Amino acid sequence: MALVAYSFGGLVLKSLVVEAWKHEHQRPRNDLDDEIHKCCKKFLNNVKGVVFYNVPHAGGTQFLSNYFTWQHQRINTLNQYATQSSF
Repeated sequence: MALVAYSFGGLVLKSLVVEAWKHEHQRPRNDLDDEIHKCCKKFLNNVKGVVFYNVPHAGGTQFLSNYFTWQHQRINTLNQYATQSSF
């Protein structure tokens, strides 16, 4: 299986793969850990490649800051239109 991720989804995917790798390489302490270990191993064995498009690997925090600022500006613009009587 090949995984493809774009933008913020790439950061989420990278985090998923890293956490799965950590769980696979930890020694299971109980039955739940053993089950997680098996799932992570199976997942990682099935992943043959990962493709990232436009993923801010080095600037994730700045990306999120810009994204939320942009969303806030869009909401303010919508609020301005909603309060006008002609809307």
